[in-house]
Amino acid sequence: MKTTVFDLIWKFKNALEKQGHEKIDLHRFTHERDYRKAILLNVDISELPLSHSLQKIYKDLLEADELELAKEVELPPEPKPAPIPAQEKKRSDKEPNDKPIFYGIAAVVLLVFGFAVFQFSSTTQEAKAPIAAISAPKPTSTAAKVTEQPKPTAQPAKAVEVVRTEVKKVETTPPAIQPEPVVAAAVVEVEEVVKTTPFRIQGSNTIGEVLAPELLKAFYANEGAQQSTLVASDIEVENNIEITYPGKKEISVIPIHAHGSSTGFKALNENKTDLAMASRRIKDKEVEQLESRYGNLKSKSTEHIIGMDGLAVIVNPDNPIAHLSTEDLAKLFAGNITNWSELGGPDLAVKIYARDSNSGTWDSFKSMVLKKHGVKLSQAAERLESSVELSDNVSKTPGAIGFIGLPYVLRSKALAISDGEKGLPIYPTSFTISTEDYPLVRRLYIYEPSTISTQSEAHRFISFVLSKEGQDVVKKAGFISQNIYPTTPALTDTYPQEYIQSVKNAQRLSLNFRFKSGTVVLDNKAVRDLERVIQFFESNPGQQATLIGFSDSIGDPVINKSLSLQRARAVEQALLARGINIQRSIGLGEMAPIASNLTKLGREKNRRVEIWIDSNNAQSYNTATR
Repeated sequence: MKTTVFDLIWKFKNALEKQGHEKIDLHRFTHERDYRKAILLNVDISELPLSHSLQKIYKDLLEADELELAKEVELPPEPKPAPIPAQEKKRSDKEPNDKPIFYGIAAVVLLVFGFAVFQFSSTTQEAKAPIAAISAPKPTSTAAKVTEQPKPTAQPAKAVEVVRTEVKKVETTPPAIQPEPVVAAAVVEVEEVVKTTPFRIQGSNTIGEVLAPELLKAFYANEGAQQSTLVASDIEVENNIEITYPGKKEISVIPIHAHGSSTGFKALNENKTDLAMASRRIKDKEVEQLESRYGNLKSKSTEHIIGMDGLAVIVNPDNPIAHLSTEDLAKLFAGNITNWSELGGPDLAVKIYARDSNSGTWDSFKSMVLKKHGVKLSQAAERLESSVELSDNVSKTPGAIGFIGLPYVLRSKALAISDGEKGLPIYPTSFTISTEDYPLVRRLYIYEPSTISTQSEAHRFISFVLSKEGQDVVKKAGFISQNIYPTTPALTDTYPQEYIQSVKNAQRLSLNFRFKSGTVVLDNKAVRDLERVIQFFESNPGQQATLIGFSDSIGDPVINKSLSLQRARAVEQALLARGINIQRSIGLGEMAPIASNLTKLGREKNRRVEIWIDSNNAQSYNTATR
């Protein structure tokens, strides 16, 4: 039997935490050798059920800078039961169990004694009852425990199984005495084990593979659970989280099916899930299809942005190419560029890897790159469902290129990407993704139908995910948290001087406010970000903010500058109403574009409001809020 290094590490993490070890950061364990080594040198793996398998990779875990997570490891065969010694086997053949003889003698004594009592006590009512009517004994406290595992349902019936064992006494009484044989029925009760399903979650593989399980574990730990365990099924992207509570027999089971974003909305339509995960925004046709039953899934109360992710473009680590434009990407993935030498690289054929058609990662790439430039994916592209497998193939294949969620870059090389003629190449980093400046950034969503009760576990789970604690889990899982922090970005001479002078000696917060298309109305993420900004200023009193608004370049520049100021003042009014001190608001129009103005998505990204704070006061920034 074979498994992967990643699966072994996952099981090792769960086994340690089950034994009381403090929670292990899976992303750091797989990517930071010192962190991994510190844990391994302080535990005895021989005490773990995985010890034989772990010993095969123990040296790599201790010494390797990077782990081959997709590498297969041969598991040792299950130990066979020890054979019965020959001497003991011989004895068992010759000396059969003598317990039946003992039981027979005891039965004779009891029957004789009972018969005598019957003869000399016939005047009493009790003596008239036949001996065969002796009642069965009551079950003792040593009742066997049997675990019943019914299929999880919203309101499952409790499963109870009663096992009855009949023990017949041996009849060895003389022929003259013929009472009815004594039969004692031993009843063994079975303890109830009930499995319930508080809610189900389906959709995006990007979210469901790592992020959703970690968020669910953290949520139930916050709810007082004793243990939360990821239980894998025979289907690679269909797993369960099983939750137990102290002093309770019930087990809560949360099914996580992660076949791709579109499958989440299909499952909602077929009543097969309660929450839908998506790594792209719900489409208008999906909203229309589900609205009659679940309400408008684009509303603030049903559409939840749970984190940010950069769509990283990855190549083989030996490829010298450092950055590409979205136009270059379109030509490569369409098969219009077939050799890296056409882009100034080595004389090497291009090998294309892409996610499967159900994937939200694919939907995002198609929208941001292929559709934008009017091309389709090459028929020669190899399509994969697993993010880890795709990244592993790119890292091993010369000339390979693929796209993937940021946490899955692993051993491959991520490229800087530019969008449009004036766009600068930008690498996917925590800051450029959280501000959505990186051209291939995307939001990660969970959609919660309006029919779900605000008192339900599903709704409480969503609230936890959006909290500071939940966003810390997002960060630990390798994605980009929406918790706010300041930084000092590098502003080169390529930026307009008016912009550079406006933010001199200031730090920028790690978010941008964006608006519903063609309006000065904040979008759903911006509305929630207002609350995060308030929390930041409450934790860092005395700060003064500068708001800078931008527009796209479509239309008259004077009107665009006026519109950009209106957007900055819309944010100003929202923050002033919440007691935040705004020093000034500025409108810079179509200056400093971060995306192409030739596409709808690019124009939406350029219509933004940045928030800057005085760097002198920012030195006292409370790192606990990060």
